[in-house]
Amino acid sequence: MAAPAAFGQVQNSPIAFVNREAITVSFVPSPSVGIPTGVGGPPTVNSWLKVEFHYGTTSAVTKDYPYVDAIEFKVWIEGLDLFAPNPAFPGKGVAVALTGSVTYVNVGAGKDIYGVLYVHPSTLARYSSEHGSEDFDRKFNIHLEAYVGGVKVDYFDKTKETDLNWYQSLRVVPGLVYRQDQCPFLAVDSDRYPAIKLPAPAQ
Repeated sequence: MAAPAAFGQVQNSPIAFVNREAITVSFVPSPSVGIPTGVGGPPTVNSWLKVEFHYGTTSAVTKDYPYVDAIEFKVWIEGLDLFAPNPAFPGKGVAVALTGSVTYVNVGAGKDIYGVLYVHPSTLARYSSEHGSEDFDRKFNIHLEAYVGGVKVDYFDKTKETDLNWYQSLRVVPGLVYRQDQCPFLAVDSDRYPAIKLPAPAQ
C-alpha cells in the first residue's frame, strides 16, 4: 500500500499520489507497427506529450475488498497562447490550461499504479512559448486531481507552488488532452494501466 501523501491527500482517502515525482512527462513519437514506442526523448515536431502519474492505494482499501471501483483524474497542463487577441501585456501572450480527464475502473490494491494522458504534437506547437515544446517539460507546471465517488481525495502539482490555486487563474482550453483510447497509443503499454471507463453513449 502507498504511504500517505502529505501534499493533498484527504483523510481516509483510498489512494495517494507518491510523494516524489508523482507526475512525469516525456516526449514520445506516434506508435508504428513493429517499432518500439513509449520511450521518451527530446521533442520533435511529431512528438506527443506523455503525462504519466504514479499513485497507490492506502490502508483504506482492505483485503476484504481490494479494489477502488472508479477513480477520476482531472488534469490542468500549463501552456501559453502567443496568438490570443488582446493580451494583458502585448507580445507576452495569454497563460492557458489545457484540460482533460480519465476515469479508471476496478483499480486493484497496490503501491505502484499508473495512469496516463497525452497531448497532440500540433497542440504543443500551438500553446508553447517562443522556446518551443520543451517548455512543457522544463517550465510549464501540471496540476492533477483525483476523485473517488465525486469527492476530491488527493491532488499533486508537478512543480510545487506557493500559490496552490495557480491553475485557476489560467484561461481553460478544454478537449485537447486525450485519454489513451482517444489517440494512437491505445495498444501501447496496455497492461501498465487500469481499465478506462468509457463515456456513456450519446442519446
